[in-house]
Amino acid sequence: MYHNEQDTFAENNTMMSIETIVRVNQEIAAQAAQEELVPYVPFSVDEIDYWPPIPFPHLGSNHAPDGWEKTETRWFVDKTGHGSGSEPALTCEQFKRELRRYVAKNPSHGFGIVEEGEFQAVVSAFIPTDSDQQPERP
Repeated sequence: MYHNEQDTFAENNTMMSIETIVRVNQEIAAQAAQEELVPYVPFSVDEIDYWPPIPFPHLGSNHAPDGWEKTETRWFVDKTGHGSGSEPALTCEQFKRELRRYVAKNPSHGFGIVEEGEFQAVVSAFIPTDSDQQPERP
């Protein structure tokens, strides 16, 4: 599936088509629903400093897990770690900077990848709609 597409990219040096990206994201959303994946809620703003580029579950664009609602807040992020500040996608450091501010204001929100291509991903913030989804804080 997705890994095969990446292998094909490496072998042929061609980009995935829009149709392929849409199909792969739909498959990922179905799998996320089946596995009951939920957005990741950070324990603290400080933990963001230690993250890899995008440490969130891939939830797919059509999947809002039970007890969660997708917010309007989304980030277009370079997932390779090699992006430039002059590109449309946020670099990892730019994304982490924005996320620190967001998490400080919205500590109960979770995050998940909602769209993914070969080099970039779209991360969405999710708000818990169920009190069972609220993280326990010390």
